[in-house]
Amino acid sequence: MASVRTEITELATGLGMLGYDSPIEAISQFPKQFADVTERVWNQFTQAVDESPHRVDFAGAYRNGQVFLEANDGLRGRPPQLIEWKGSHRSPGHDQLPIDLRVDHVYLISCKYSSKILLNAAPSNLFAASHDVGDWYDHAAPSQHQALYAAVRAEVDTSVDLPPFVGDLAKHHRSELKTALANREWSPKCAAAYRELAAEVGRVTASQWRKSVATKRQREALLWRLLRIGPAPYYVLGSARDRALRLLVTTPWDWRRRFEFRDLEIWGEEAGQPKIGWRATVRDHEAAEETCVDGHVEVRWSHGRFAQAPEAKVYLDTPHSQVPG
Repeated sequence: MASVRTEITELATGLGMLGYDSPIEAISQFPKQFADVTERVWNQFTQAVDESPHRVDFAGAYRNGQVFLEANDGLRGRPPQLIEWKGSHRSPGHDQLPIDLRVDHVYLISCKYSSKILLNAAPSNLFAASHDVGDWYDHAAPSQHQALYAAVRAEVDTSVDLPPFVGDLAKHHRSELKTALANREWSPKCAAAYRELAAEVGRVTASQWRKSVATKRQREALLWRLLRIGPAPYYVLGSARDRALRLLVTTPWDWRRRFEFRDLEIWGEEAGQPKIGWRATVRDHEAAEETCVDGHVEVRWSHGRFAQAPEAKVYLDTPHSQVPG
């Protein structure tokens, strides 16, 4: 389910495109141009936008919609007849374009407010494992994963008996561990075991990932995937730090007309959690210079320690405005 902040930024972006005289008028009644927005979501939205934690988000998103309405590369002053909201709907398959709004069946909009995350993916899919992997930690560092689990199991109190092997954890076991570890720091022994796990996962994952993109063409395709460059152009409307973010993301065809891919480096990093760094080098023919794009992937539990199998979260470290394409 989308968070209240996400709903506010996405719906306010759409409202800004409709040419209202003021934000007050915009939220006074449900716009007939909106599709797939339920009455519950709309009521929650109109109540939340006037709360102090959300006023800045609403104002920034509404302004982005206004700019898109007037932009030559956008609606060119023509308010849309239809704005479809994706909401919490998830498309089938992997790595679809990160679209939140579709305007008049043509304009695809990604609303990205203060986020450096490019992609959430199953590690086995992102790192091109030869088969589906249930738990990436077991795949990349089975001994270190078991050692960490054994140290944790010896220290925590749970209402159910935990199995001796981490690979035998069932859903109810994971729920118990999540609760037991929620407000608890790692002990020195567990912290040391986790550092060993993180280092090994980073090293093994980076090695496997490099092998899966052995050719230059494969590495170029991976860069496009990391940057969410796909078969259709789309717009990114949002914010980065203290400024507005308004970008057009092109297609591989457009990208190659201006840029030349040189290489993509991948390495494991020594960090507080499993982390893989990546850097792409690209030649910008228009500017007659080479530029680099930096990012990293964190392979981590996203809902609490041991709560679920880890996910791969792709981060962009280079400012969005400096990314080729």
